[in-house]
Amino acid sequence: MKEEVQMKIKILSEEKLETLSTKENLGIVEKYVKDNATNDWLKDIFKVDEPFTLSKVDMEDFEMDMSAERPEDTDFENAKRVFEALKYLPESTACDTRLWAGLTFGKFYSYMQYRYNLSNNSKYFKNKWLFQGQSRKSDLFRQGVSMLWWYAYLTYDDSLENPYELTEFCFEHKDFLISVYSRTFSGSKNVRLALIQALRDFERDGGNIEKKEIYNGIVKFVSFLGGAYLIDTFSREEIYEKTYEELIRLEDSLNQTKPNRFTLS
Repeated sequence: MKEEVQMKIKILSEEKLETLSTKENLGIVEKYVKDNATNDWLKDIFKVDEPFTLSKVDMEDFEMDMSAERPEDTDFENAKRVFEALKYLPESTACDTRLWAGLTFGKFYSYMQYRYNLSNNSKYFKNKWLFQGQSRKSDLFRQGVSMLWWYAYLTYDDSLENPYELTEFCFEHKDFLISVYSRTFSGSKNVRLALIQALRDFERDGGNIEKKEIYNGIVKFVSFLGGAYLIDTFSREEIYEKTYEELIRLEDSLNQTKPNRFTLS
């Protein structure tokens, strides 16, 4: 049995992260990343021997999976690895961009070169290597390393025999989870997992959740449910049943080309 090795995560200070992210430096830093297989250039740009700061956050030492010809095919496996190593990370700490920037430019620099190589797509730099989105919440859900933890955190379900069943489903439908994450109801674990499980089961039963009318309709329905009722008073099973029934109604309505109307019972 492999012995677990704990390590303290090295972070990038707010000041250093801002230096990398300024408009004046973006092009320079992007070129450093594109041209260098190792992160030694950080010492030059910051003019220090140690660009990272040792944090108090413990993590099991591990390596990312970089075995697939298509790097994106490793996302689900690596999400499990990151979450298992940081399963008990408080949400407040997981919102700290310094943590993820430290892992991106430090421990997982080689992984980031593999997964988001700038020679393949220069658009990766702002949103995958750094945090350049419209909001902190959106950034964390899109950035290369933080995304792995957040996907697993929001979908991990220890009530299932395989607690990563819903995680795998969501990695197959990334746009949907991003849409759900932006909604107020996503803060409720019961609601979030019931919705994802209903979608997963509906697809397994032959339903097509890729149709935008169903995709958008079910998110609107759950939002409506939350506005009409104290949704947290429903059990997960009740939310699941209502959501699954609505998915069937949406598909039937679409097939009959009738307008959608919410029905609650």
